[in-house]
Amino acid sequence: MVGPQASSNPHDPLRTKVPLVLRASGPATENPTDEPADPFIPRALSLADVFRYAPEVSGDDYVLFDPIALRFLDCNRSAHERLEYSREEFLALDPAEIQANHNEACVWLAKLAARMLQEGHGSFASLHRSKTGLIRNVTVRFLRVQVDQQPIILQAFLDQTEQGEISWKLAQMNRQLSEAEEISHIGSWELIHASGHLSWSDETFRIFEVDPNAPPNTYKNFLTLVHPDDRRAVDAAYQKALLSGNAYRIQHRLLFPDGREKHVLERGKTTYDNRGWPLTTIGTVQDVTTMHELERQLEDAAYRDSLTDLPNKAATLRHLEGLLQSKTYNESIALINLDLDQFDSVNETFGPEVGNRVLCSTALTLRDLLQPDDWVARLGSDEFLVIRHRGITSLGAAVELGHALQSKLASGRLVGQTLPVQPTACVGVSSCPEHGSDAHTLLQCANSALMEAKRRGRNQMQAYSTTVSQRLRARLEMETQLEHAVERGQLRLLYQPQVDGEGVIVGAEALVRWTNHQGVTIPPDTFIPLAEQTGQIHAIGAWVIEAAFAQILSWQNQGLIVPPIAVNVSAVQLEPRLPSLPDTVRSAMQRHGLAARQVELEITETALMAYPKEASEQLNALTAMGFKLAIDDFGTGYSSLATLHSLHLSKLKIDRCFVDRLEQTITDRVILRATISMARELGLRTLAEGVETEQQWNLLQELGCDLFQGYLFDRPLPPEQFASKLQGTAG
Repeated sequence: MVGPQASSNPHDPLRTKVPLVLRASGPATENPTDEPADPFIPRALSLADVFRYAPEVSGDDYVLFDPIALRFLDCNRSAHERLEYSREEFLALDPAEIQANHNEACVWLAKLAARMLQEGHGSFASLHRSKTGLIRNVTVRFLRVQVDQQPIILQAFLDQTEQGEISWKLAQMNRQLSEAEEISHIGSWELIHASGHLSWSDETFRIFEVDPNAPPNTYKNFLTLVHPDDRRAVDAAYQKALLSGNAYRIQHRLLFPDGREKHVLERGKTTYDNRGWPLTTIGTVQDVTTMHELERQLEDAAYRDSLTDLPNKAATLRHLEGLLQSKTYNESIALINLDLDQFDSVNETFGPEVGNRVLCSTALTLRDLLQPDDWVARLGSDEFLVIRHRGITSLGAAVELGHALQSKLASGRLVGQTLPVQPTACVGVSSCPEHGSDAHTLLQCANSALMEAKRRGRNQMQAYSTTVSQRLRARLEMETQLEHAVERGQLRLLYQPQVDGEGVIVGAEALVRWTNHQGVTIPPDTFIPLAEQTGQIHAIGAWVIEAAFAQILSWQNQGLIVPPIAVNVSAVQLEPRLPSLPDTVRSAMQRHGLAARQVELEITETALMAYPKEASEQLNALTAMGFKLAIDDFGTGYSSLATLHSLHLSKLKIDRCFVDRLEQTITDRVILRATISMARELGLRTLAEGVETEQQWNLLQELGCDLFQGYLFDRPLPPEQFASKLQGTAG
C-alpha cells in the first residue's frame, strides 16, 4: 500500500512517515552516544510536547485510517507490534487483511468507513488476525477529524482477547457452579449487613421455589418461608453465630402454600471489619428432603419390627428412658414381659407362615386389650413387652395387669384371623420403683421373672424378686458349667440292672451322671431339663450313645455275655437337625462293630406328643436298622394307641409313680392291670420302674408285668461292678 503524499505544510501530520503525535517540534539534540538515533525516541521536547507521546507509552493501539482510500495512514508502535508486523509492513497492508476473515471484509470495510464518516465517533467490535494467524478480539473506538479539508479517522484498537478469556472462564465457572449446585441441591446466598440486602443463587431460588423476579431480598422476608414451628430455632442459631463469630449449622423445614414440607440443611458464616462490625454473612442451603426420608426409613428399620410393625427392643429402651426421666416421685411403671409357650412347635408343626400369623395376631390382640398410651413391643422371636405408666400404683397393680393379659390370651381367640392354634403365654413382671429406676435394669428384671415362669411350665406368671434373681444366677452358672461338662470329662454312665420274674439280669439301663468341677454330683432331674432347654442335650446325648457303645464293646472284649443295654433318647434329640439321631446311632454302631439288637433305645411318651411327625420318622428309621424301642414313663402322657402301634415298639416302661402307690390305692392297680393287658394285646413286654419292696414285686407279677427295675434288685452301678454282676450270672 502506497503512503500518503507529502504535504508542503511542515506541520502536516501526513508529510512524513513519523506519526504526527510522535514527532517533536524544536531542534533535536545530538546523540551523546555512538548509537544510531531511534526515530521513536524524541529529543529536546518542550513540556507541552510530552503529552503528544502518550499514545506511544500507553500500551493502546492507535491508527490513522483514510476512509476514502480505505488505507492506513499511520500507527504507533503498539498497533503494529501487537499484530506482529513491522511498522512498514503494517502501513503497507490492505486494512481488510487484518480482519479475521479478510475475504469477506472488503465490502464490510467500505460500509464501515461510510458509517464512521457519518457518525463521527463511536465504537464497534472486531476480530483481527495477526501476521502468524493468531485471532485477537478487539474493540475499535473511532473519531473523525479534518486534516486540510480531508476527513481522517483516528482509531484506537483495544485488545479484549485476555479480558474475553477471563470473562469466558468466569462465565464458564459460573455455569459449572450453577450446574453443580443444581446436581447437589446445594444453593448459596449472601447477606450484606450494611444494606440488609440478601442475594440468592439460582439453586437457592429452586430450593425455596421462589420466583427469581420476586426475591425475598431481606433476612426478615426469608424467615417467612421457614416452617412456623422452626422459625424460632433458625433465628436463634443465626443470631448466636452472629454474636459469637462462629459458623452455624441447622436443619429445618420449609412450608409451602399447598401444605408440602421440605427439609433443608443451612450453613453460614459471617465476616467482620477491624472494629468487629459484621460485613457479610455467606452461606449455603441444601435440600435434604430425600436424605431425611431415608434417615426416617433407616430409623424405622432400626426401631421397628418389620413383621408386626411394633417397636423393637432398641425403641423400647429409648421410650422407657424417656418415661423414667419424666415420671414424678409417686408414679409407678409396670413392665409385662410375655413369651408364647412352645412357639417352636407351632413353626415345626404348621410351618413358619402360620407362626408369623400367630405373632401378628398376638400383636394385634395385645394392642386391642391395652390403653392408647400403653407401650407394646416385640423384643424377640415370640417375646413381647407391655409398658404401662398410667394407673399403676404398686407392684400388685403390675401383677394384676400381667394376669389380665395372660388370661385374655389364653381364653379368647386371637384378633385378626382364624388360626389352627391358640397359644398361651408365660409372663414376667417388674415395676419401677420397686425393682429399680434404670431402663436396662427394669428390662432385665422382667426378663428374669419371665425365665423363672417358663422354668415352671406353660401359662405361668412370676413377679421379679431377689429370690428369682438368685435362682436365675445359679441356673446360669450351672448352664455355663454344663456347657463344658463333656469336654472336661465330667460325665459318667452307671448301669442299673433289669431283671425278669426270677430276678435274673436280662438287661440294664445306662444312666448319665454329672460331677461338676467342684466335685458336686448334680441330680439328673436337675441338669437334664436344663440341657434340654439350652440345647446342650444334643452334645450330651451323643456322648451317652458313644460311651454306652464303647462300654458294650469293652465288656464283650472281656468275654462277658452282655444283655441289651437301654440308652435314653431325649425328645429334643428328635428335633430336625444335622446330623439326625439315626445317623448318630448308625455311626457309633459301625465305629464299635456292634449289632443293633445289643442296644435298646428308650424314648419318653411326651416326646411323641411334642414332635409326633419327626419322632415317628426317626424312630421308624431306627427300628428299620434293627434297634429295639421302649416307651419310657408310660402313663404320664397322652399318646394314642395308634401312635404306639405305628412305632413298632418292643416294650412299655411303667412309670414309678404308679408303682409307688401300688400298695395303697386300688385305682393304680386297676390302671396297671389295664396297661399291662393292653401291652400284651399289642405284643409288647412291660417293665416296671422304681420297684423297691418285695410286696411291689409280688403285686406286679400278679398283674402280669414281665420285667422289673429298681433298688430292690440293685442301684445304678459303675461299669466294673455291673461287669461283676454279669460274671456272677454267667458263673
